Amino acid sequence: MQAILEKLHNDHINFDRLLGILEGQLRLLEDGEVSDLGTALDAARYMKEYPDYVHHPIENTIFNHFLTHYGQAHEHIHDLLLEHDDMPQLTDRLFEALQNALAGFPQEREELCAILGEYISIQRKHIDREEAYVYPMINAKFNEKDWQQVDRVIDKVEDPLFGKDVHESYQRLFAQIMNQ
Repeated sequence: MQAILEKLHNDHINFDRLLGILEGQLRLLEDGEVSDLGTALDAARYMKEYPDYVHHPIENTIFNHFLTHYGQAHEHIHDLLLEHDDMPQLTDRLFEALQNALAGFPQEREELCAILGEYISIQRKHIDREEAYVYPMINAKFNEKDWQQVDRVIDKVEDPLFGKDVHESYQRLFAQIMNQ
């Protein structure tokens, strides 16, 4: 697997870890237990800052390159590109619901559970389709020239949570992940 695709794949592994944390918080909420909404908010903030504004644009560059150079109208790629456009609003909705819950604004527990459950489900399905269908297809079709062209135009941004140095604002979330 090419280095760029390998990095995106590793991102998915890390996102899955965060979705696991969100699932744990969802179970606590559904069971009427005390949950750590601060950790859930940190996870949502990360998903907003890194996947929505770094990871997905890199995928968009790769997906569009594939469509342009291989001329295949591929259903999964088109759907994923549309989902990438919608992901920031989905993440914003979750982020806002968690902020409101932490601020003590009136909100039904069931509503927060529904928003959290929807977010987790959509993210998992999205990642699964990329991993099962699109990444293998791109890996099989792209040659070194394709990867060089993509590499020239993508932004190289260090992951603030899973990168070489954990950003200060993610220290608590990182500790939670390491304790899992």
